[in-house]
Amino acid sequence: MKKLLFSIFCILATIIANASNDFSLYKGVWANDNAEAIITDSVCIFYTKEDSTIKAILEIPSIGVLHSTIFSPNGSVSFPTNVQSLTMEISNGMLYIGGQILKKVENIETVKPYEMKKCLSADNVGECLQEWRMGVTYGNNDGMPYCEINTNRHMFVYLINPFMVYIRAAATRNNDNGTLFFQNIRMMKNQNTGEFTSEIYPNNLSIAQNDLKIDNSKFRPNTCTFNSDGGIYWSLISFSADTIKINGCGETYTVARQTAESTMKEWIKYIRY
Repeated sequence: MKKLLFSIFCILATIIANASNDFSLYKGVWANDNAEAIITDSVCIFYTKEDSTIKAILEIPSIGVLHSTIFSPNGSVSFPTNVQSLTMEISNGMLYIGGQILKKVENIETVKPYEMKKCLSADNVGECLQEWRMGVTYGNNDGMPYCEINTNRHMFVYLINPFMVYIRAAATRNNDNGTLFFQNIRMMKNQNTGEFTSEIYPNNLSIAQNDLKIDNSKFRPNTCTFNSDGGIYWSLISFSADTIKINGCGETYTVARQTAESTMKEWIKYIRY
């Protein structure tokens, strides 16, 4: 009897563990004014403001990543070791996660790898900028995880290395002149430059859920433009069938076309604006 009960317990424990890692039930971008979450089939990044600190959690069950980073106002960055797996629940269309209640601001759909369109004219630069970036990549280098997730309307990063901690969420919009990038959550400690930034915009929900409005006069191929509201205009430099180059404020960003053989972990369905 004891062996039977133990077997049943093990089965139940496995079911519960698997259910807790089934992120697909909660897939999408979610936000309120103090928190944001991006959830795909295999990854969750959760950002939240707690009193004077800002915390982010990256969870990737398939490769055993459960990592937390806390930015404190005194300029310190810590990585707690007693991190608990995120619990999630949807009730009345709202996501309950990490003590926050979030509203869905973008649906995402996973698709099989495919051959993305080529950029064959100046009239489809914006579509290619949007589509070519989309997807999920991640890894774990000696306990220092990295993850990048780009959707149709948002860009997310969680990067830890010996020289820099860079964690952010941003809204984005593209057209044939380039990309408008609006970083509403930024956690940056850069040993090389001395930068320490820790902020979630007060109107985070509004930024996350509303479409960005592009002012084409701000696109200038020989520079990037910082808008007074926090938006950054990355202007088109050149394009070819498989590569687009834009001015990324001090460096040239190269956006490459993805093919069905690309090494992305997840592919996200392209939805034209």
